Amino acid sequence: MTRRTRLHPELRRQQIVSEAIHVFFELGYEGASLRDLARRVGINKATVYHYFSSKEEILYHIVREVGSGLLDGVRRAAQSGDDPLADLEGMVRFQIEYMEDHLEEVKVLVEEKKSLCAELLRATQDNESAILGLYKSTLERCLERGLIRPVQITTAAFGILGQINWLYHWYRPEGPLSIRELSDQVLSLLFHGLVMPPAA
Repeated sequence: MTRRTRLHPELRRQQIVSEAIHVFFELGYEGASLRDLARRVGINKATVYHYFSSKEEILYHIVREVGSGLLDGVRRAAQSGDDPLADLEGMVRFQIEYMEDHLEEVKVLVEEKKSLCAELLRATQDNESAILGLYKSTLERCLERGLIRPVQITTAAFGILGQINWLYHWYRPEGPLSIRELSDQVLSLLFHGLVMPPAA
């Protein structure tokens, strides 16, 4: 008789989270069930409850982890040197290029966090607020040095994040642009706009 291999509890927990990302990406949080998830992992539904108290707790864990990963990367880029414009470019590049290996996680973060109860949703918003704050402070440093034209900083920061956060909706790795080329295109639009300057 073949004995089933028992995973270390932390490895099993990670496996459940990893499969939950796929299931929530494919079916949406509301459309997915713990039975769907357990089937994908190869365990029974009762075993899932050994690691997580509910489907909502799994979603909360995903949103927190993805948000923390994004914040860590943006923070590193924002503190990379003494050139705030280069920092801004690095921040944008990191967030866009993060999608190359985390497209499903980003979609779950952006689209499914609304399914969290008010208390858990508030607990996830510190990462978002911190990322927004880093963009605002970097833009302020750019403005102080005359590197960007006068803008309302909060509007500019939300505008950048809005453009980045929507990319997951249509970006496809097999599409005509590599992730690096996509970063170049977005940065060109953000830094230089769309309309050609009038001829001299």
